[in-house]
Amino acid sequence: MKFNLLIIIIVFNLESCLGQNDKNLISNWNTHPIPTNPDSLRKYGFSLQEWAVYEKNDSVFVVDKKELPYPQLPFKIKVKKADSRDFLGRASILNVDNGYLVGFYRGEWGGALYWVSSDGKNYYKISNHEIVQFINRGGKQYAIEGLAHLGMSEGSIIEIYKSNDRWAVSEHLKLPTAPEAIALDSQGNFIIITSKSLLRVDRNAQISFLVDKGLWYAALYPNSMVIRNNIMYAGMRAGVYHYDLITRKDSWLLPY
Repeated sequence: MKFNLLIIIIVFNLESCLGQNDKNLISNWNTHPIPTNPDSLRKYGFSLQEWAVYEKNDSVFVVDKKELPYPQLPFKIKVKKADSRDFLGRASILNVDNGYLVGFYRGEWGGALYWVSSDGKNYYKISNHEIVQFINRGGKQYAIEGLAHLGMSEGSIIEIYKSNDRWAVSEHLKLPTAPEAIALDSQGNFIIITSKSLLRVDRNAQISFLVDKGLWYAALYPNSMVIRNNIMYAGMRAGVYHYDLITRKDSWLLPY
């Protein structure tokens, strides 16, 4: 009995040590002041490393962007030739009551939003929006869409809703610059990182600038966001941006 108990204790301690050494846990990354030196920012801008964040089992993980776990449809869609270009690019997927909303983002080459049936046999185009990310709030479906390219940066939040048993869209709010990622804070406000800024959008569609011009502007390309315990983490080139939604203090997280 004592021997078995000793084995359990050893295994537990070993697992604890392994967890503490797991560099994929953002809690094991190191905190640095926000870089302001032009040479440091230039170096980060030329980095080949793109970090992305995601949440799993109540923990925040950071991985290479290429390893970010994206949702997949459980079938292959038989696409008509006329629609084949729309189905290229990065796909975002949202499971809805009668199938899936699927958004495609192709950068300067455009994008599209489609509904796809639960078995993948039927689909129709909803709009030409360049969908960056879906989000659900209070049973309503939203998405951020837009593009930053060659000095142009624009986008919006759209609401996706059913009208006469077909999905349709309307603009919820025009954004000042192109959105890159979105999440909900503890009050149900949208927190959005754009190509330039960090925004809070309340339930009345009023925008507050948390950060007007972030260190990522025009160089570090945010790609993902997680909010955990009132802390916002945004994955981007070279590192992870950390912002406390309560104190409004920020920092720069690196694996070293």
